[in-house]
Amino acid sequence: MPKYETKLKLGRKHEDVPADVASDNQVSVLFRYDETGADKHVSVSIESDSMGAEDVAALLQFLEQRNLFTRANSKTWVSQPQASEAKFGKTHAWKGADVKDLAHRASTMLPGA
Repeated sequence: MPKYETKLKLGRKHEDVPADVASDNQVSVLFRYDETGADKHVSVSIESDSMGAEDVAALLQFLEQRNLFTRANSKTWVSQPQASEAKFGKTHAWKGADVKDLAHRASTMLPGA
């Protein structure tokens, strides 16, 4: 199995989650060591109440244009936290869009529908 240098995790957030549980817009960047101890792994997390599926697709397209996110070096998947799944049920819907479809388009580099 190939080693992936770039990993993007697409998630979802419910509108009725209280503010003390989920923050407003924020970006976090983690600089981490890889398996050999080299400091080359970077993890970026973006939380925004105003973003939609097309905003996410635009970010992925930007990363692809910079040659950071391509079919050869990247992996996408859909993730829903266990606590969210237990409280709201398993779902891939997000603001009227199918997040699983967005992840599929991203991983195959297909244009937006």
